[in-house]
Amino acid sequence: MARVYLAVQKQFGRLVALKVVSAQYATDDNFRKRFLQESQINARLTHPNIVQVYDVGAHEAYLYLVLEYIRGGDLNQRLDRGMQLRSLVGVIKDIGRALDYAHSRGFVHRDIKPENILFREDDSAVLTDFGIARLVDPKPTITRAGTVVGTPQYMSPEQVSGKELDGRSDLYSLGVVFYRVLTGDVPFKADTAVSIGIKHLQEPVPRLPNYLNAFQGVIDRSLAKKLAQRYQSGEELGRALDNISQAATLPNATIRSNVVTTQEIRAVGQNVLTTVRDPARADLHSRRHRKRRFGRLTLYALLLLTVVGAGSYVVVEQPQLISQALQVAGMAENPEVQETWSAAQSLHQDPNQSLGSIVASYRRVLNLDANHLGAADAVAGLASQWENAVLEALEQENLELAETKLAESMAAFPDDPVWSDLSEQVDDHRHAEQLLSSTQALLRSHGLSDIPSASAAIQAYQEVLRLAPGHSVASQELDALAEHYANLAASAADQGQVDEAINFLDRASAANATYPELDGVRGKIQQATTIRATIDDLLQQASAYRAAGALVNPVGENAAEFYHRVLAIRPDDVIAAQGLDEIVSQLRARLAALLQDRDVQAAIAVVDRAGGVGLDSVAVNDMRASVEQEILRRDTVAEHLGKARELFAQGFITQPQNDNVVAMLREVDRLDPGNQAAQRMLSRSAQRLAEAAQEAYAAGLADDAKYYLELALTVTPGVDAWRKLRLNWENSISTN
Repeated sequence: MARVYLAVQKQFGRLVALKVVSAQYATDDNFRKRFLQESQINARLTHPNIVQVYDVGAHEAYLYLVLEYIRGGDLNQRLDRGMQLRSLVGVIKDIGRALDYAHSRGFVHRDIKPENILFREDDSAVLTDFGIARLVDPKPTITRAGTVVGTPQYMSPEQVSGKELDGRSDLYSLGVVFYRVLTGDVPFKADTAVSIGIKHLQEPVPRLPNYLNAFQGVIDRSLAKKLAQRYQSGEELGRALDNISQAATLPNATIRSNVVTTQEIRAVGQNVLTTVRDPARADLHSRRHRKRRFGRLTLYALLLLTVVGAGSYVVVEQPQLISQALQVAGMAENPEVQETWSAAQSLHQDPNQSLGSIVASYRRVLNLDANHLGAADAVAGLASQWENAVLEALEQENLELAETKLAESMAAFPDDPVWSDLSEQVDDHRHAEQLLSSTQALLRSHGLSDIPSASAAIQAYQEVLRLAPGHSVASQELDALAEHYANLAASAADQGQVDEAINFLDRASAANATYPELDGVRGKIQQATTIRATIDDLLQQASAYRAAGALVNPVGENAAEFYHRVLAIRPDDVIAAQGLDEIVSQLRARLAALLQDRDVQAAIAVVDRAGGVGLDSVAVNDMRASVEQEILRRDTVAEHLGKARELFAQGFITQPQNDNVVAMLREVDRLDPGNQAAQRMLSRSAQRLAEAAQEAYAAGLADDAKYYLELALTVTPGVDAWRKLRLNWENSISTN
């Protein structure tokens, strides 16, 4: 259908692949029109695993495509040299992702085969020839001469029978490719294209070799005759392959399509193999051996015996020579990998080595062999080990060690998201230590008996425990405060100073409501003849403060503090407990109103006072979380607006996907409905698209013009002038 040339695109000075369509197609007017239209759309397929189309057009009688030049060869060429089994699984997953992307945009490839899977110099796999095969016939079959779309060996049953195709047809073809790379041959073979097609329609899926049994389920489902029984997406296929990798130990195999020849084996040494004396059998085996394609397992001498010994050769038991034979056959470990692995293991066992040095040594192994299971497991294990080390240091309240371990971990594994969470925990503990130190200094300066200082200290120590749960020093300091004020309360009660005793008991209870000595102090206070009147008076004052709206303010004269004094004396007082519950409900409503009005500072003040008067910690933490969520929302809105402005300046209005102006502003609208800045920028973006559409139309690029105008109307649907413009263009095009 086309020939490909290596060319230089002078405008950019870069090498490109120039694909020129055969004249028998290029002279067909209908084909030319469809080719140009669909290839222009194809040029917008931008995905890491799809070959980029730079340009498309016509010159005189020729149609052409300018494509990204891929230097790394195709899948067949890679298999000739040999590929690790895990690398091949990665290739299938990459192409599955490319297909999902293309299918989501209405493209069905129709010709998935090894020749259309290429490799960049960085070994990433890419799919080529998108959108070309589909131009020949919307409903192809293998029985129409000259209109074969696809390669018979890789066609799906519905493609063979000329039915309507969707993305699952491509996934079937990808399954054939996977079978081919695993076994060295396609699943269905015959002498004619029609016979091959019949086998695709009727014959059962062949069985894989025993050592590849783990993949049989994937092959069976990929090559299912019925669409509903196949994988419905490349992502689903990828998950199935991941499950196999996680659930089973895959053989450390090198798949190679070229046969390991007699000469290669003999090149290892004269003493490795002994020739069988039957020349007739040797000649028969040689003919069969040249036709055979198979995968070979690394370091499996038994497999070498099966492949070589069953015909013309017998393996001699000499380990060193066997190792050399395996290496020549593409089945042995690279000596450099072994040496690097040993060095990494030695470093790991040295307690004086840093995490960075150990990880770097294992990564050198992976640079040589990306599928080295030992090195990959070691790196994963080190990440988990250091994560646990950070958590253990925090539990032991050794902040310095935790910070050191975290810094090493983040340097060694910069892309691991777990460090972000751990970093927040370390920051919380650091804040807790600072708060603990300043609070201890406050009490040393003012003494435990200074009630305002003690009240502030109780709140601060409780905040330390929130930031660093179980912090032993903070717990001890609270117990010390509880003991001190329990003693003061008992002394005041003995002297008949009931009001004073209640105030001291309230502080003791706030510090630690479960402190054992509190019951004895309560008993002394309750023996006072005036206690009933005192409690009634406290409840009345609390009720009055609530009616006046003084729920938690001012300090010392609010409802919450008076209810707490009652509960300090009588913990089961129903009226006081109910009163505090009502205060919590009222504060939640007040907080919600403040957040609705975007008054974050006032909301923070409400939460701080709620904690300061000792309201239920669960309720206070819920309120604090609401405020933090609002702060995060505001920060995210500001961040997205800033990013949208940057993208607008760069011209990324609707592309790339999820990282463009419109995507950012839609997220702003979700977080902050009616945001004026976002609305203004959306309007400007739509205007920019409409201007681009008019420029394209003026330049004679009608398809591009319609595309950009549709985007503008998608962003801002209610612009009548653009709708009229679209209608005028459609009428003009139909007239022409």
